[in-house]
Amino acid sequence: MDETVTVQPFIVGPLMENCYLLSSKSSQQAVLVDPGEDASRLLGTLAKNRLTLEAIWLTHAHFDHVGALAEIVASIDVPVYLHPQDKPWLANAAIFAAQFGLSFAPVTVETIDLRDGQVLQIGDIVATCLHTPGHAPGHIAFHLADQKLVLAGDTLFRGSIGRTDLPGGNHDLLIESIRKKILTLPQETRVYPGHGPDTTVGIEIQSNPFLC
Repeated sequence: MDETVTVQPFIVGPLMENCYLLSSKSSQQAVLVDPGEDASRLLGTLAKNRLTLEAIWLTHAHFDHVGALAEIVASIDVPVYLHPQDKPWLANAAIFAAQFGLSFAPVTVETIDLRDGQVLQIGDIVATCLHTPGHAPGHIAFHLADQKLVLAGDTLFRGSIGRTDLPGGNHDLLIESIRKKILTLPQETRVYPGHGPDTTVGIEIQSNPFLC
């Protein structure tokens, strides 16, 4: 396995969301994926490890995945990437958080559009965008083929799948996204989800009750 990229997970926020810090061992360049909360902790880790944050990638814009976004961008001016179909979620994050009884500052960050099949590269960090709607209309999974991993967001979990009872959710579409975009990856591919422990494509093919 290619070990030029380090993946560091952080469990953040009241919904225990997984934020991931990707960093290049050779260049110290870094990307944050789904900074859901704890901006000071994430910024402190960047500073402690002398990493240069180059971008923020969002799998989708549900409030639990973007809670630290505004504070981080205010501290470090970096581009934020998001599929255009999820922009309404970002614009209304505070409203949706209130429905869960949570206080949330409005997010007014500008984003750069992602599209299916797009390749993102920051130094040694190379990811292909996989449009995986169903949990959210603009959901994107990030496949790092060299590292044999996929940042799956809220599509696929260990032994479970993303919820589809929120506005914009679609169960049949989610299952189709998982089967066509995630389960077609090599079975040894490690799946890093938006919540909970990691797994592999092979394990989920064999034992996930929602997919068997």
